[in-house]
Amino acid sequence: MLKPVRILPTFFILALTASCQKDKEMPEPTVAPPVQEANVSFTYTYPGENKGQTFLAYAPTGKLSSDKLTLVFEKEARPNGLGTEERVDFLLPKSKHKNGLVGMYTLSSQPDPGQGDMLVTYERPPYAPGVFLNKYSGNTHVVEGSFIITEYNVGRQLISGSYIFTIRNTKDPYVYLATGSGADVRRDCTIKGYGTFKEIPLL
Repeated sequence: MLKPVRILPTFFILALTASCQKDKEMPEPTVAPPVQEANVSFTYTYPGENKGQTFLAYAPTGKLSSDKLTLVFEKEARPNGLGTEERVDFLLPKSKHKNGLVGMYTLSSQPDPGQGDMLVTYERPPYAPGVFLNKYSGNTHVVEGSFIITEYNVGRQLISGSYIFTIRNTKDPYVYLATGSGADVRRDCTIKGYGTFKEIPLL
């Protein structure tokens, strides 16, 4: 006895064939490169005067090692160890890490830097010899503010967030003190730094 043969409609066969071809032609998904952008702003408040600046950091990077997280934002490259106009560093010890890194961190400050989570350091290195480095951090100055990590992509090792800090009771970072100088006669200054960072690679 002959068995009945089931014939599929032509439109169904064509649709199935097109579907298979479409599946075969589907390109592999691509991963977009990280944004890797850090927006950095500073304001300087003197007796009777204010000034400021904003810039995108040059190739901002970070590193997550076994004992700490570090981020470095520079205004320009530092060739052959020479100084750069602006540089801000952030250091977060492993013992201060929150679960998954995301969260708000306090800043280390005098008179007890150990009470803070994150150590921020601001530098304006000199290009000429014979003067001191203008360097300010919670180890040596009163620093107020916070550091916030809004996103940490574990798989791609990318970090995003924002920060704000104020360094009080310091001296003008645009004037350098000569080596061997006596009293520091530079005018008083309050330094405020703030900014955001997006998808910074942790190398």
